[in-house]
Amino acid sequence: MNRSVPPRHLPRRSALAAACLIATLPAFAAEPAADGDVATLDKLVVKGERAEGYSVRKTSAGTRFELAPREIPQSVSIISHQRIEDQGLDDIIDVLANTTGVSSTQSDTERTEFYSRGFYIDSYQFDNLPTQMVQNWSYGDSGLDLALYDRVEVVRGATGLLTGAGNPSASVNLVRKHADSAELTGSVSVNVGSWGRTRSTVDVTTPLNASGSVRARVIGSYLDTESQMDRYDQHKTLGYAVIDADLTPDTQLSVGYDYQQKRANGATWGGFPMLYSDGSPTPYDASFNSATRWTYWDTTSKRAFATLEHEFANDWKVRIGATHDQTKANDKLFYPAYNDWTTGASLFDPVTGAGISPSAGFYNTERKVNAVDGYVEGPFQLFGREHQLMAGLSYNKREYANYGDYQAGGPGLPWDPFGSYLDWTGDISEPNWNPLSLASEGTITQKAGYAATRLSLADPLKLILGARYTDWKSEGEGADRSHKVTTPYAGLVFDIDDTWSTYAAYTEIFQPQTLKNREGSYLDPVDGKSYEVGVKGAWFDNRLNASLAVFRIEQDNVGQATGEPVQGSENEFAYVAARGTVSRGFELELNGELAPGWNATFGASRYVAKDINDSDINTNLPQTAIKLFTSYTPQSLTALTVGGGANWQNRIYYPVPAYGRIEQGGYALVSAFVRYRISPEFSVQANLNNLLDKEYFSQINGYGAFGDGRNGSLTFTWSF
Repeated sequence: MNRSVPPRHLPRRSALAAACLIATLPAFAAEPAADGDVATLDKLVVKGERAEGYSVRKTSAGTRFELAPREIPQSVSIISHQRIEDQGLDDIIDVLANTTGVSSTQSDTERTEFYSRGFYIDSYQFDNLPTQMVQNWSYGDSGLDLALYDRVEVVRGATGLLTGAGNPSASVNLVRKHADSAELTGSVSVNVGSWGRTRSTVDVTTPLNASGSVRARVIGSYLDTESQMDRYDQHKTLGYAVIDADLTPDTQLSVGYDYQQKRANGATWGGFPMLYSDGSPTPYDASFNSATRWTYWDTTSKRAFATLEHEFANDWKVRIGATHDQTKANDKLFYPAYNDWTTGASLFDPVTGAGISPSAGFYNTERKVNAVDGYVEGPFQLFGREHQLMAGLSYNKREYANYGDYQAGGPGLPWDPFGSYLDWTGDISEPNWNPLSLASEGTITQKAGYAATRLSLADPLKLILGARYTDWKSEGEGADRSHKVTTPYAGLVFDIDDTWSTYAAYTEIFQPQTLKNREGSYLDPVDGKSYEVGVKGAWFDNRLNASLAVFRIEQDNVGQATGEPVQGSENEFAYVAARGTVSRGFELELNGELAPGWNATFGASRYVAKDINDSDINTNLPQTAIKLFTSYTPQSLTALTVGGGANWQNRIYYPVPAYGRIEQGGYALVSAFVRYRISPEFSVQANLNNLLDKEYFSQINGYGAFGDGRNGSLTFTWSF
């Protein structure tokens, strides 16, 4: 949605903290004329919808239509910049850990996987431009820094209409910050905290011409921190630049580039062994690092992007976005294998320390993404009522190449670094690495056309119908595959009154697979179907939103082993397409401004997901979670803001057939913060996390890792 500010004389405003500058409506400063008069701006066009407090009044999440949250027939969570600042959220891991209905698990220090409703989240968008992220080779996606993003939008359930291939879990849209001020404005902040943490961030916006119709924004950030875990430290560098230009009052162009580099020393591959051979737990604490001193995991991402948007006089608009992403990873890793792969039994002897089979990997990986997405959207008249139509085309090409050298160690092998893993300090030699060889490569291309219409059946009744046709092709992944899939979307919304609405939705998504049937043909893609009904409410002009959703998700065409060989390939077993996982549950969320100065978010979720054998899946993920956070600024003392929250999850476990299972009991993590504005230009903020110093596992997949203990930070911000 475009909003324009009419010509006016522009008084200089007081400087605010960085987050306030981003979240509030733009203010304009005049440049003094030669005679001391104040100059005026012809017109400044502001693109998009800004968050106010913890919510937005309208969003295009899920449908491309600019709708209030209660008009969208799916579960949507908005994590605004104000909330990101209040909670001190650094990266996408922090954001999704505080999002209703989303849970996570670690594979090691650098790979965190996110799940919703029991399914892995692999669909992401940057300013509504879809892409996929997978963690098996870890290109650093789970460590994306938030300094350049204004907010994060999460749509739960199947999202195939706008994202293409993926799982029926959720889609995560990261909305970038833009140059939305026609005067020189910005902030400098310094954050210091536990484990030697320092983070410095500079954020500056400036006009590039006298009228302010062309503006630039530059953001730079550097993080240097150690960890509660021995020998681990992390360094992150971020640079971001964007130019926003009002080519005409109705045409806006945005061009930008971002660079993110993360260097992690002492990175783990897996985690620490959790069990001895007698089934007893290992005694490691949160400071234990299972890796060697020479391990590291470095990632670098570069993204160039451009968007062009034009709004016509009849309220129709066209928007085209393009991006070129290039991501690289370079890592040397150590893996302490300790169990029998057939039975799962531990071989780690508690007396001698023998039984650990060391292995090491040296990897260089690269991924390139080129994507274009364009659509038109606007109203039309039919049968005396106004409706909306949206139609677009999408192209996404993802190329990747992974090179590596894997070496196993042990008695009789060229690399035999140790005999006992007891009293581990990480002081062992590196293998003599071989030249890196190609491990895997491929190209995945998606070409798609999509369309949806929002029909006004009656004043209180709206029906959204849509579909996406995707031509999906994979080349170089061992064998070429291609699929042509049509993905439907349907949602019905009924406005009960000005506050409440109820809805029902059916959405789909598909996921190609590499399994073959007896004749040697690839199975059709897994089909994820999502059924959802719910009630939504909105108060205070959509500044406070609530939703209650009940859902059921089904997977069809899931490969099930037959035990028979594929014809002509005796070493390859055949599969048949069968019904797969079924997930059902509910989600409740309240988010926004409860009263002037009082913002809050509360989310509760519960799901049960079972496979075809009626067994629970992903038991190392919580099925029940409650997440809440609030902030309050007294009207009598507006310089002070206080707040806090808690995240609770139920018991989880990881089955180990030889011994039973490894359990993590339910727990809550409590946080608090206080911010004081010393003057209009200066503020200081203190954040405390895991206030009760709860000890818990953040990883229990046979290998273990502890979550962060009690920690805190101080942030000093100067705004101008």
